[in-house]
Amino acid sequence: MRVAAVGSGSRGNAFLVESGPTRLLIDVGFSAARLDRRLGELGVSPESIAAAVVTHEHRDHSTGVRVASRRWGWPVWMTGGTWAACRGRLSGDEDVRRMRPGSPLDLGTLEVRPFGTCHDAAEPVAVTVRSPTAGHKVGIATDLGRATTGVRAALRGCHFLVLEANHDERMLRTGPYPWSVKRRVGGSRGHLSNRLAGELASDLAHAELGGVLLAHLSAECNDPQSALDAVGEALERSDFRGVLDVAEQDRPSPFYEVAELLAETRVGPQLSLFP
Repeated sequence: MRVAAVGSGSRGNAFLVESGPTRLLIDVGFSAARLDRRLGELGVSPESIAAAVVTHEHRDHSTGVRVASRRWGWPVWMTGGTWAACRGRLSGDEDVRRMRPGSPLDLGTLEVRPFGTCHDAAEPVAVTVRSPTAGHKVGIATDLGRATTGVRAALRGCHFLVLEANHDERMLRTGPYPWSVKRRVGGSRGHLSNRLAGELASDLAHAELGGVLLAHLSAECNDPQSALDAVGEALERSDFRGVLDVAEQDRPSPFYEVAELLAETRVGPQLSLFP
């Protein structure tokens, strides 16, 4: 099982998860042309993707749905609330399928389980993706608002975690956003700060967590090193022995091979950072 960020930030989000012959895209926050180019950089043909899952209707997670799904024949899974919120931007020819929070989807060799979040969208979810064959579980959780009991329960036992670290709290306070936007971003239905992401990562850390990829960083109110420092410091107080990295907005991440990361946690130093 392996995972890559196609790109992540305020201007677009998409994540690729694959196991055996099944490839899934979690969120379609880039244009079809940009997705095609980014997937090509990862050595992946868009036609090889079995399905896309859209976590909510905000454009940085859904902007490519209409063109990409029609061009490449992707079934697109979303909640009923997300479908209703996206409907005006769709042509009606897309293969849109409904999912429900808490109800698993069997998609090829992968099981996707959506769970509700507190983000300010119609019916937002985050997801875990599990490979029953490999026995590995990946969590992809951005736009959380706050880490509820349900979110923590759903993400327990992940072997790889994509986790929002949207903003540095000081940078948000002093940054260029209007106060209304600052209140939204920092509120309980907005985004996790680096500090809160660190608290959640530390709470979820266990000896079999092979890696944490920080995602959805704000270009205006965060920077990669601040996110790494805050979350890394929190993880140092746990038994985490995996890798900690940051997803970039403008280029794909490497592939993270979950089995390889787990093997390294058993012999490697604690909290190794990708250069």
